[in-house]
Amino acid sequence: MDPRRWSPTAGWQLLLAAQGLLLVVLGLLGLANGGWRASGDVAVLVVFQLNTAHSLLLLAFGAVEVLAAPWRRTAVLCATVQMVGGLMLFVYGTAESTLDSGRTPFLLGPAENFLHAGLAVVGFVILCGLESVPRPTRPRRMVPRH
Repeated sequence: MDPRRWSPTAGWQLLLAAQGLLLVVLGLLGLANGGWRASGDVAVLVVFQLNTAHSLLLLAFGAVEVLAAPWRRTAVLCATVQMVGGLMLFVYGTAESTLDSGRTPFLLGPAENFLHAGLAVVGFVILCGLESVPRPTRPRRMVPRH
């Protein structure tokens, strides 16, 4: 993004970057609070029970979002992956948490499932916002007749 020229998609891209920073902070807090424990020992961070694997997932995806935000195409791809991935993690975590709480490597509980559902909704909103802004078109070039 050129800082001298504001584009209509810049707001959505900034929202994606801010969300990525929030996920990075949440992942780092989960790692710091968890103390790099084994997956059997779960640290409680506010309402989330983030183990090392889940904290690393949040940290990695947040970093990818921050890096992808400046370009429109990568922001659209990242929002799409967030929407689909969040929905899949929500469905998977909800199905697995009804059977046994320790079956998943991420140890997903209800709070984490709703975090993933919220991330899917926010990804959908960002994707709709990015795709609703008209794309800039190049001016037509006159071709001289012969």
